This record gives sequence, C-alpha cells and structure tokens, in this order.
Amino acid sequence: MKYSFRKISIESPFPTRQCGHSCQTEKLFTYHDPLYARVTAFQDEENWIIHYSMDLLAFDLKHRNELEKQLKEFYQNERIHVLTSTTHTHYANDVRDPEYVDYLMKVLYEQTVTMEYEEIGDVTASFQKIHSTAVGKSRISGYELNNEYLSLIRFYKGQDNFLSIVYYNCHPTILKADTPYFSSEYPGYVLKKLEDSHPHTDFSFLQGAAGDISSRFVRDGQDYEAVSKLGDALYGQIQDLYQENAERVPLKIGYKAVPIEYRHEFTPIDLSRIRSDLSEREMETIRLGQIERAKLEQSSNMIFGKLIEEALIVALDLGCVRLVFFPNEIFSWYMNFLKEGNELLVSYSNGYGPYVLPPDFEYITYEMFTDTLTRETKEKLIDILKTI
Repeated sequence: MKYSFRKISIESPFPTRQCGHSCQTEKLFTYHDPLYARVTAFQDEENWIIHYSMDLLAFDLKHRNELEKQLKEFYQNERIHVLTSTTHTHYANDVRDPEYVDYLMKVLYEQTVTMEYEEIGDVTASFQKIHSTAVGKSRISGYELNNEYLSLIRFYKGQDNFLSIVYYNCHPTILKADTPYFSSEYPGYVLKKLEDSHPHTDFSFLQGAAGDISSRFVRDGQDYEAVSKLGDALYGQIQDLYQENAERVPLKIGYKAVPIEYRHEFTPIDLSRIRSDLSEREMETIRLGQIERAKLEQSSNMIFGKLIEEALIVALDLGCVRLVFFPNEIFSWYMNFLKEGNELLVSYSNGYGPYVLPPDFEYITYEMFTDTLTRETKEKLIDILKTI
C-alpha cells in the first residue's frame, strides 16, 4: 500500500464573486481563513484512489472527468479513480467563473502530479458514528428525521494514526449571505483545530446528506464568532471520539461506479399549502425558490447553466466503512436506504445538482422549487443506494 496527502491552496489570485447565495454579486479579494483542496491518495495492487475534498460550493462532473483523464495520461495508468467532493461552503470562490475554474484545474493537476508517495505496508482503519446536532439540524419547521451524524474514520500504520477523515452533514451557512470575505466556514475551522491538536495526522472532510440540514435553528448569530462557537462544539465531540478505542480492521479499497440518467419534470407547486408557522427566514427562502424555479424552467441551472442529464454515483469500500458519493443536495431521508451503521452518504461529490427531496414530500420549502427529478428517477436512485 502506498499513501500520499497534500493540502493545496485554491484561493483565487484575482478577485471573484462568492458562490452560494443569490445576493453575492460583488467581486472580493479578502480571505478570512484559507481555502484548500485536501488530496488523499491510496494505491494498492488493484486500485489507485485520489480523493479531493475542496473548500468550494461544488465541482462539476465534467471537470472531475477531465482531471481523471489528465492524471491517467500523466501516470500512464488506467487504474486511477478520481473522487471529488466539496465542503459546500457558501463563501468560497465562484465555480461559475470560467477564469477561476481554469486556474483551479491547473493548480489541482500540477500539485497532484508532484505528490510523493510513501510505502506504508499494512494499514488498519476504524470507524465511529454518533448522532450530533452540534452545528445543525433540520432547517424545515415541523420536519425532523434526526439524521444528523458525525463520523470519524481513522487510518493507522501500526499505532500511528496518520490520517483522519471527519464526516458531518450540515450546510456551512452559519455566516450571513452578505458576508464580505471568503471563508471555509465551520469545516475549515474544525479541521484547523484538529490539525493543531494532532500535528502528526493528516485531516480531510466529507460533507454528508445535508439538503434538509443547516444551522438555522441552532446558531445564535451569523458572524465568525458563531462559526467558532458551533465549530468548537463539533470539535469537542470529535475529540471525545478520539478518546475511544475504536475497533480497527485491515484497510481494503473497493471501487464501484454507477452512472444514472436524470429525467426532469416541472410539477406545479401549490403555494396555498405553505404553512402558517414558518419562520421569517423560511418564508424568505420560499420567495427565492420561486425565482430559481423560473430560471430552471428556462433550462438555466443556477450553478452550471443547465439541468443535469447524467450523474455518477460511486461506492468506495474501506473495510471499516463504505462511502457512497452522490452529487446532489440530497435530503437526509435517503440515508435510510444505506446499510445501517457502516455506510455513509457523501453529497456534493463527483458533480453537482440541485436538491433531491423524498417522493411525495408535503412541505413547501425553498428546496422543493429546485427539485425537478421525476419519481421514476428517484426510485432508480433508491435502488442504486440499496445495491451499490
């Protein structure tokens, strides 16, 4: 087994807009905290996995495919599998800006091909999972599934924990929409604290099924002090997990990719069903949702310019846990179709698509206005989640 890790700065060298809120129209050049791509690579006799966890709102599937193609050509190795996912921070550089994306692709490729690999022999891994509302919970009034989870995946060479991956499913939207600086938000804050506490360990982050989960009803402010407060709470829970003796099993790498065709429909939304007990923020987002719906009906996806026609769902088996990578802003309800206990659903990965709500969802919410997948497509997604 060979291993390599690198943190790559992905801050734009020129001003860009942020990406995540419709009001972010001004170009900025102020970074409150760093933006990184954390690259984790494992290579064994069968698979070569290169995973990018990026402080971005999203990363398009065509760019993931292009990056994989470039790396296969450079290494002359068809066994390379590239996995891309994002922390989904709403305060990173604009992934709709072609100049920034060109810069990003150049940096990712150049930094990846100069990574040095270490032969690490036999590796063991452990997996821990707890329910946690330290940062967020359901952001929809009256809709509670209790599917907020914090997980810690640790990798060992002997007794040395050389890599840890944090998984949590909550929108990084503690900050206000009009925050005048770039930020990696709570994922970056937590990882920085962990790096300081465990200087000999590499860290990465996976954003889970957070379509319906945010800090809306947990935060008591929307400034960086609030980010620190909630980040400290999550960090404390991770540190508690570190004190536990989690079972270790031999690391194995299994990779399976399943493409799926997306079919869309624009089902009329009955606005008379809007509940009277919604918060002011929820009502505001419903108004924004109607605007986004109009854009989608003109085949103008708010991020990449069109409705997504194909998605790539990938399962990565690590022995102790299986990670299922899914592109859309999927609701945590879909976690119910994974194998209980030892599988995690990773969103915002290998592409990006708008929200995917459960079939027959009854609540009128912002998310409903950008969900255009047909029932048949959702049933196919469920079948894949059950069998991948």
